[in-house]
Amino acid sequence: MEYKSLDQQLIEYRQKRALAMPLSGMIVWTLLFIMSFILPSSQLVMATFICTGSIIYLAMGVSRLTGENISFKKSAERNWFETVFLAGIGMSFLTFSISIPFFMENYLALPFALAVQSGLMWLIYGVLAAQKVAIVHAVVRTLACVAAFMLWPELSFHLQPLIVVVCYGFSIPFMERRWKIQQNLCVAS
Repeated sequence: MEYKSLDQQLIEYRQKRALAMPLSGMIVWTLLFIMSFILPSSQLVMATFICTGSIIYLAMGVSRLTGENISFKKSAERNWFETVFLAGIGMSFLTFSISIPFFMENYLALPFALAVQSGLMWLIYGVLAAQKVAIVHAVVRTLACVAAFMLWPELSFHLQPLIVVVCYGFSIPFMERRWKIQQNLCVAS
C-alpha cells in the first residue's frame, strides 16, 4: 500500500469532477418542484422527506456514469478529504432531526428546512475543493430560501425546490467548466 500525504490527497481531491452529487440534487429537487403542482400536501410531505433523503443514494448510482464512484465502503485507498465530505453528508442527514419537530409545528416549513439543511454540504465541499462557486451556492441558497419562506410561506413547496434548482443551474456549469480546464491542463503538461 502506497502512503499519500494529506497534501497529495488534497491535490487529488481538488482534481475530481464532483458532478454526481449536484446532478442528483438537481434531479431530486426538480422532481419535487414538478410534484408540488400534482400531489396533495400529505403526499408531498412524504415525497419531500423520501426524495431529499435519497439524494446521496442517487448520487452513488450517477457517480458510476460520471466516473466518480461515490461509496460508503471504508477503503484503505479512500482519499481522506472524501471521508470528510461524506461526514458532511452525514451531518446534513443528522440535521433532518431539526426538520421533524419544525415540520410538526408547520408542515409548510418542511421544504424550507430541508432545502437549507441539505445544502450545508456545499459549504464543506467548497472549502475542501477550493471551489468558490460551491460556497456562493451555499450562501445564496440559504439566503434565498429564508427570504422566500419569510415572504411566501404558503408557496414553500413550490418556491424552495425552484430556488435550489436555480442554484444548481448556476453552480453545475461553473464546476464542470473548472473540471474541464483542469483536465486540459493535465493533458498539456
